[in-house]
Amino acid sequence: MDLQLAGRVALVAGAGRGIGAASALRLAKEGARVGVLSRTAEQVEAVTASVREAGGEALPLVCDARDSASVEAALATLKETWEAPTLIVSCLAAHFQPAKLHNLSDEAQRDLLETDVLATTRLLQRAIPPMMLAKHGRVVLIGSLAASTGVGGGPLYALAKSALEGLARGMAIDYSRYGLTFNVVRPGFTDTERFVQRVGEDPEWRQRLVRNTSTRRITSAEEVAALVAFLCSSHAGSITGSVVDITAGTHLNNLW
Repeated sequence: MDLQLAGRVALVAGAGRGIGAASALRLAKEGARVGVLSRTAEQVEAVTASVREAGGEALPLVCDARDSASVEAALATLKETWEAPTLIVSCLAAHFQPAKLHNLSDEAQRDLLETDVLATTRLLQRAIPPMMLAKHGRVVLIGSLAASTGVGGGPLYALAKSALEGLARGMAIDYSRYGLTFNVVRPGFTDTERFVQRVGEDPEWRQRLVRNTSTRRITSAEEVAALVAFLCSSHAGSITGSVVDITAGTHLNNLW
């Protein structure tokens, strides 16, 4: 299926690795010109190189999305190089160590909510006006199954991912009339460096994760990226304010 993304300008925030990196590569393979945004220069350069090696167009953008000036500079660079992006994928997420709420410092709480929620709103606040002028835009936020199930040792993580769902629905009401769509992709256990590859080094633990799926397999970052690309496409113009699960059936685990 031709996703009709050739020539579109995309910005993938949090593209340094995992789902973000896979999404940048997939969008580029579909013909989009991709801004690769992360605050880690090494990761930005590596993903940019991967996109270019695959024959795609990529622009490295080292940016701390928690800082307004840094976000504005990244968007300005993207616009000067190509044009303002009409495809936004946000995979922004803070690193956090599992901890119960009463053990979390104020600083840890601020950092997680600032990175996972406010950095996304800050980016969208600045990216939306050009999309409104273009009368076309696709925004895909990477959420988590934790938003619906909760997660032990991660109450603020679940809170942040729930907030992204409310954000997408509210923005869909406000902006879909301008040709913009806002959706959340909600992965379950995904084979990335950040989670499964880190906590699943123990074969027994990994098998436990597999048993919690209906498909008896872990979702790959590339599968999530394929869904992201579809939601960015012209074929998804009537999908807005939606949350799409890609969990290998983990969300069905407790039904029977």
